Amino acid sequence: MLSSQARLALVYTMVVLIWSTTPLAIKFSVDSLNFIQAVALRMWFSLALCIVLLKCFSIKFVRTPYAWYVYASGALAVCGAMLCVYFAAQVLASGLIAVVWGLTPIVVSVYSYFLLGRQGLNKSSVLSMLLGVAGLYVIFAQDMNLGSGVFFSLLILLLGVNLHSVSSVMLQLNKGQHQKLHPLVQTTGALVLAAPIYVVLWFAFAGPLPSVVSLTSISATLYLSVFGSVLGFVGYFYLLNNLSAASVALVTLITPVLALFLGASLAGETLSPRIFYGSSLIMLALFLYQAPAIKALWNKTKMASVIPTSINIEEVKKNVN
Repeated sequence: MLSSQARLALVYTMVVLIWSTTPLAIKFSVDSLNFIQAVALRMWFSLALCIVLLKCFSIKFVRTPYAWYVYASGALAVCGAMLCVYFAAQVLASGLIAVVWGLTPIVVSVYSYFLLGRQGLNKSSVLSMLLGVAGLYVIFAQDMNLGSGVFFSLLILLLGVNLHSVSSVMLQLNKGQHQKLHPLVQTTGALVLAAPIYVVLWFAFAGPLPSVVSLTSISATLYLSVFGSVLGFVGYFYLLNNLSAASVALVTLITPVLALFLGASLAGETLSPRIFYGSSLIMLALFLYQAPAIKALWNKTKMASVIPTSINIEEVKKNVN
């Protein structure tokens, strides 16, 4: 039986690995499938698995008005944002997708400021945004013309980042006034609303499946269904419920680096100098933005290491007396 700390460490490692491999898996899933087919099959398989898990663990699916609001907010990311990512994966390298997607926390802070009235747009945040934009320019400067497929894919990917960010902020509205939903219920509800939308999109734009579907596409889609859409989300919400926000936020610093390495190692994606320098600027922007969270986590770690020592000293003095 694992201790609570060991369980948290295991889940944290799992979430980092899943988030790091998701962009590459998306890239592989569109190997022989239309991007709509790839994302639709992933979400339908994920929904079926979620329903089975709800039955196995006897978890009740909530149907309150607030629950449906939460499901709709999640569906904005599950449907809108994911469609953008899959579209971009047809052109952009998986490592670049991970790096651009890493800007999500900064974009979330902007929407939180305007929609939730939360503070957070200080000088450090603004500098982080400027560095992020500079990094994007360095990477994509050669493709900055309206006729470029790369530039258009970047715009669609940035649209996905914004849709995901809006979804995250919507989930924060009136959060403290209602009972928390189980992460599996939350994921299932979002997929329930997204599933019929994918049916319409499939018949309107995707057409029939290709006569031959590669093993690469099949394996990647199944991996994303089980790990990316179910275990990844459940693990992420588990961490949020058991760790500080500062600890969980560090995931966004780790995953882009691993994703770049995996893309270069497994998919032969080229890390040119401009990609390296641009990605470095974006990682610097993320580090600067997450600096307060890193500092809080460091101080908490130092306090945890100091407190036991002081207790031991007091015990020694007591024994001497």
